[in-house]
Amino acid sequence: MKLARLCIVGAAAAFTSAPAMAETARLVSPSYLAILGGYTFADDERGGEDLEYATGVQLLYGSLFDDSQWGFEVGVILDNFETDKTGSVDFYRSSVGLDLTYSFGDRKSFTPFFIAGIGGGYNDTLPDTEDDWSLLANAGFGFVSGPVTERGQIRIRGEARYVYDDFEDGFGEPRINLGIEIPLFEEREVEMPAEAAPQVVEVPTGLMDSDGDGVVDEKDQCPDTPAGDRVDGNGCTLDSVIELKGVTFEFNKTRLRPDAETILAWAVDILKKYPDMQVEIAGHTDSIGSDEYNQKLSEGRAQAVKDFFVAQGIPESQMTVQGYGESEPRDTNDTEEGRERNRRVELRVLN
Repeated sequence: MKLARLCIVGAAAAFTSAPAMAETARLVSPSYLAILGGYTFADDERGGEDLEYATGVQLLYGSLFDDSQWGFEVGVILDNFETDKTGSVDFYRSSVGLDLTYSFGDRKSFTPFFIAGIGGGYNDTLPDTEDDWSLLANAGFGFVSGPVTERGQIRIRGEARYVYDDFEDGFGEPRINLGIEIPLFEEREVEMPAEAAPQVVEVPTGLMDSDGDGVVDEKDQCPDTPAGDRVDGNGCTLDSVIELKGVTFEFNKTRLRPDAETILAWAVDILKKYPDMQVEIAGHTDSIGSDEYNQKLSEGRAQAVKDFFVAQGIPESQMTVQGYGESEPRDTNDTEEGRERNRRVELRVLN
């Protein structure tokens, strides 16, 4: 006895799911810290010939915005402008800044970026009477490498900026930085729960299909069809020529009647049930008119049926179209009723 089959998906107390491999996901923090050493090429006008360059250290916090390549950084910088003159006093500048960044990547591997921002600096000079705050602006580009350490996922970071300082008469100075960037939370693997594998089990439904043709015994009008036969909705073996009963056309027309489209629905089900079945859509006419005209008319009627099938999702490759004109009447052409039955379309099974 054959039983209908049901698909049970998910975990159920009555059935045991097959084990599934757990998936993993890598989590990466969008925030980071950076420590950079800097070298500034001093403006020729800053302090005359006494100030040639500056070295400094920068500590910053940065983060990418959610689902974006844009981000921001805030940081503090301490610069020491060297005089390289015996007896001279160095010039110190302490500053804070806010920068906007655009990264050409996700910063998990080698990623170039642009950076620009503004800040404020306190200039500690000699004499002290000239100590003052100044506005700073900068723009430049840089890169961050992929991880160079397994623990901490530390990256190498380098950048070049042009810094404008409006202290005194204003100075423009190139600056290069090199250091490390550290994600605040290192990458880690997280085990994701695996979905339960679907289980297909046989459960009794009370609906039997003794001959295995896909039609339950209760509705099977041909209960002993041979195994492998294609059957219609009643469970009976399909003929090599399938009559589309009730599908007729108006005189001299190729357009399907509205009631004919309803009747064709069962044929759509047959073609979908057996996608390997190749069929010829054969068009026929009555005897009124010339042979040439009727041939063209029969082809148009067959094409109208094919177009309907295609619109219902049947592949064009499953069907061919052939017109037979008035050459194969199924009834007399001497009466209106007979001529109407001759204006028809059939499906001819080719394989």
